Amino acid sequence: MTGDMAKPHCINRLPARILIKDISPEEANEYIRTRVREHYELPPDYAIRDVVILGKPPMLVGILSRKKKIIFQFTKPCFGTALMEMDALPGDIEQIRADLAPAEEEVS
Repeated sequence: MTGDMAKPHCINRLPARILIKDISPEEANEYIRTRVREHYELPPDYAIRDVVILGKPPMLVGILSRKKKIIFQFTKPCFGTALMEMDALPGDIEQIRADLAPAEEEVS
């Protein structure tokens, strides 16, 4: 197997709870954009803890550092999109930042 097929897509593998059910991808992004100061755009096939986050791009992931939470949307085929919240394990937030934060530009 190659690409994202090697990683599972099952959200049930993550210890996440549903914040909002039956939300549109646009509404989920707006929720994250307006309520979570630190957020990043997820590239296609991005995985959190080896679970590929399914959804229609663009998708945002939000980080609540002080609460140690990760907020993201996930689309289950045949069920729709939900906004999810998950407790971050040590290293989760740092990994997302390392993967998704824009690189600092060098000043000449």
